Amino acid sequence: MSTVSPEAASTTGESHILLDYPGADIILCSRDSHHFRVPKNSIINNSPVLGELIRRTLDSLGNPNVDVPLPVVPLPESGEILCYLLTFIFPVVPVMPSNGETIELLSVAQKYKMETVLIHIRGSIARQNPLPTRLEPALRTYALAQKYGLRPEALQTARTILKYSMTIQDLDNKLGIMPGAYLYELWKYHERVRTILASDLKEFRESGARGTITSFRCTELTSSQIPRWLDRYIESLAKSPKLFDSAEFNIAMARHIKNEATLCCSQCGDIAACRGCGDDPDLPYHETHVWCECESIPSQIIRDFWQALESVVHGSLEKVRVIVVFVSS
Repeated sequence: MSTVSPEAASTTGESHILLDYPGADIILCSRDSHHFRVPKNSIINNSPVLGELIRRTLDSLGNPNVDVPLPVVPLPESGEILCYLLTFIFPVVPVMPSNGETIELLSVAQKYKMETVLIHIRGSIARQNPLPTRLEPALRTYALAQKYGLRPEALQTARTILKYSMTIQDLDNKLGIMPGAYLYELWKYHERVRTILASDLKEFRESGARGTITSFRCTELTSSQIPRWLDRYIESLAKSPKLFDSAEFNIAMARHIKNEATLCCSQCGDIAACRGCGDDPDLPYHETHVWCECESIPSQIIRDFWQALESVVHGSLEKVRVIVVFVSS
């Protein structure tokens, strides 16, 4: 078997990308006249749609003589995309395209009902070519996923975009990236996520963060016996899901600890925890506001809390499924 990758073909100036597989009995021909000589059974076993197309093509030819050239099955995809696709069918090293073409490759595999191939492509994407996380590339990927009806990719990128502000005003200048119907569905998805998050996080706060972080003294506790600063942090996630990040949590805790460190003994003004004013051992220790224990929360307790919070947030996201909107081109 000999193969020429799409990259090699473009640099050598060849007019055809060839895949000549041993035992080939048909030719798949792309819209740009690239030929792939392959055994039909391998294609049929991976795609019932292509299998039916091959059957109709062969039926139209009758019973050709063995000396007649291999039957040609025309396909509407480009040679480049077909070449990528075939590397996931035959025992060769799979080749992944760039991000934009990744969505197109998935759409072709989905169109031809190649379930096993879809699994392999998605696995390769996760390992080698993750979907973009910056806003505008993620929006473009979301638009393509919507265009091709790729529900997992549409949902994944919609969750990525949760890290960014998605008000109607923010979306006004995005109409050049995707149709308004896609933008509206994305906005509705964000609104549904925030609504469900607010409800689930309220229950989490009122449960004392499920009991993971209720045994510490703090200058201000809620009725659920968790520190007020932590309660506010959890509450803020519903309004701004991008704050669901361990770094943001640590920033909130550090800000609280810094604020508490500036409080002092109400009688002697000592910034450190008051051990009694003066050297007279008979003087009682003065009341001091520097008694918050948040600075010394054990790391295991913080991990337990974060795992519980992750479970709530991920559970909320699982309740919301993005709707694929088909827009006529």
